[in-house]
Amino acid sequence: MSDWKPPAFGTPVWIGIPATDVARASAFYKKVFNIPFKDPSSESNECRLFDFTKNGVSITGGILKAPDSTGAFTAGKGGVALSWFVENLDDSVKAIEGAGGKVLTGEEKEGDSGLLRYFADSEGNIGSIYMMVQ
Repeated sequence: MSDWKPPAFGTPVWIGIPATDVARASAFYKKVFNIPFKDPSSESNECRLFDFTKNGVSITGGILKAPDSTGAFTAGKGGVALSWFVENLDDSVKAIEGAGGKVLTGEEKEGDSGLLRYFADSEGNIGSIYMMVQ
């Protein structure tokens, strides 16, 4: 850990995806995006942390039980929408629907080099899948 250097200020370092059912949401993201998770530390269904260390990614976070004790962190529409880089939109749509999510939009052009589609995950959180095009 002595080689670790903090990222520049303003760098995203945590992703918190709210879920009323942590196990269900974890299964959704594992199935759709093959997200690696750390072994659960307890059976409390309160949090399931991502494990991006093998991929060399400096961001962490996980699926978090919502609402939290403050009531400020809730699942469903609103808040930050993450965009997930994918190889193929059609394959990702099938995975999203197969994992209990819902695709919300048709294919949309993003600038000159990308296509995206919005989806709702198993908990109602909104995100998008993004694919580069030639």
